Amino acid sequence: MLEILIKSIKDIFDKKILFTSLVPIIVAAIFWGIVFFVFHSQINDFFVYLISHIPFISDSNWIKNIIEVIGGIFIYYQLLIITSTLIVGVIADKIVDRINEKYYHLKKQGFGSFIGSIGITLKYNLIFIILFIILLPTMFIPGVNIIVNIMLWAILIKNPIFYDSIAMYASKEEYQILKNDKKTTTFIIAFLSALLFLVPILGVFVYIAQLLLFTHYNLKRLKELRGE
Repeated sequence: MLEILIKSIKDIFDKKILFTSLVPIIVAAIFWGIVFFVFHSQINDFFVYLISHIPFISDSNWIKNIIEVIGGIFIYYQLLIITSTLIVGVIADKIVDRINEKYYHLKKQGFGSFIGSIGITLKYNLIFIILFIILLPTMFIPGVNIIVNIMLWAILIKNPIFYDSIAMYASKEEYQILKNDKKTTTFIIAFLSALLFLVPILGVFVYIAQLLLFTHYNLKRLKELRGE
């Protein structure tokens, strides 16, 4: 696992991977920056409405102002991550191909497809959004908000990133074997990597790091499964 982690960190700075990684982040940042600029009043009204329902805070103007600012940044950050994961899901095959080219040299026998990647990514993004809206009030409770965020991010990334990292190379049978084997290890990787989303700014790059980590993890196991 240490070897995989070291390789993943090094590969973040691979020129091809770095360029491919920056595209979704820049696109997402610009898009949501424009949205927040254009709909600033509506977003602010939304936070005012939420804050008015929080006990002991609704009567304090200075606390309300602080929460409005922090809440706006927080929502922007969440949307930036969600959008980045969607876009990265589209171009993930290029990153996986680069890793295979450098290290594993496996033949593509995958059942995966562009539609399949988009489908599973949209599914878990939808689950993430629904849960986020339901649990939004907890985001203002110190300590609880951290636990909730980690849980949500782990849900967001685990299955889509597993699919993106291996489905283009593994057959359907191989994919199921890899998915059902070492489930605990897979969950631990997803959970621990989700912790990185808590680091401001770094969080938008985490999905790339996670994709690299899962790609090394799965391609190595696929190579062993094939006996190559």
